[in-house]
Amino acid sequence: MAAIVLLNVISPSKLADELELFGHQVWEALDVSEVLFLCEQHHVDAVIIAAGVEDGELIEKQLRGTVMRLKSNADAAYVDWELSQLFPKKDIPIQ
Repeated sequence: MAAIVLLNVISPSKLADELELFGHQVWEALDVSEVLFLCEQHHVDAVIIAAGVEDGELIEKQLRGTVMRLKSNADAAYVDWELSQLFPKKDIPIQ
């Protein structure tokens, strides 16, 4: 599963908890500086910007790597599906 940073307006968030139930490793951030710090300290596959974040479009352009900006109707199942398309599971054969 994916290691993600969730930029949100509240923490802890329901979305982060639900994404963890899908098996993703989630760090939460309330500010862009926190996102940048987490990306420097950990291997992060993607940054997800929640719908309520002000200037989400501008923040999206500032960040490097895989960034998803959510619409207000996005839920954890949708985010999990998108992440599974970006980072498919690698099946390791058992010997």
